[in-house]
Amino acid sequence: MFTKFAWFQDHTMRLWALGAGVGLALGTAWVHGAQARPAQTVAPVVANEVSFEMLPTNHMLVRARINDKGPYQLVFDLGAPVTLLSNRASVAAGVVKADAPRSFLMGMRGAAEIASLKVGKLTASKVPVLVLDHPVLGALEEITGRRIDGIMGFTFFARYKTTIDYKARKMTFEPVDYQVRDLFKDLPDRLLGARQARRRVVAPVGLWGLELGKASRDLSTPGVIVAKVFAGSAAERAGLRTGDLLTLIDGRWTTSAIDVFEAAQGVKLGKTAEVMVIRDAAEIRLTIRPDPGA
Repeated sequence: MFTKFAWFQDHTMRLWALGAGVGLALGTAWVHGAQARPAQTVAPVVANEVSFEMLPTNHMLVRARINDKGPYQLVFDLGAPVTLLSNRASVAAGVVKADAPRSFLMGMRGAAEIASLKVGKLTASKVPVLVLDHPVLGALEEITGRRIDGIMGFTFFARYKTTIDYKARKMTFEPVDYQVRDLFKDLPDRLLGARQARRRVVAPVGLWGLELGKASRDLSTPGVIVAKVFAGSAAERAGLRTGDLLTLIDGRWTTSAIDVFEAAQGVKLGKTAEVMVIRDAAEIRLTIRPDPGA
């Protein structure tokens, strides 16, 4: 199972008190001999109320209709910086076409838009989403035994003042005038790392016994090539082979040599780590125990 990701953190938010509307009575009064204007009535605010279910992981699960299809099960996470939708749900709801290109990197199809999202009494339109099968969705499904179709994050919540009543398992949304920044336009650069070279020194705490090839900066090839596996090494015993595309070490994605070294140095001596490689277009999971060394 994948390790927990940064997006699954404890979130705090200010709860807004629910108040009853106060009606203004209509009437006339004489002020200094002149008739005052009748008081204007204040239209009551209609709350967009949404019910949710608390998962064992303390995440809020909501049933929603996307483009009038579904329902789909979405996690509402105020701490998520983007809104994610799985490939499965995106295709079924018509958010992306079934033949839309996808990369090896979590099946990413890139940025898209939900034309209509309906949850409870709330209908949101033109919701920007990122279509990919993020490991956090799979981890949640494994933990809860539930199908999880996506995570609603900042690009959704920034539109509203949100009130959460955990006891009643209800949320209310009041629209606010806020311009949501486009977080997707520079996403490829963020995934690929900084354009300017930075000097960084990293070293594993154990000997793995492999040599890395040159990493590609293409999103369609997310891993790092294993250029050589040394005889008798921990890598050879684990089953790694020359030519494998190394994509995951101990729950951390490895899209560059720096990623590989940073993940490797986090594996404690005497402990095993899960490694995932792509070999002959198939994902293979291996277990490695690094040898003592530096």
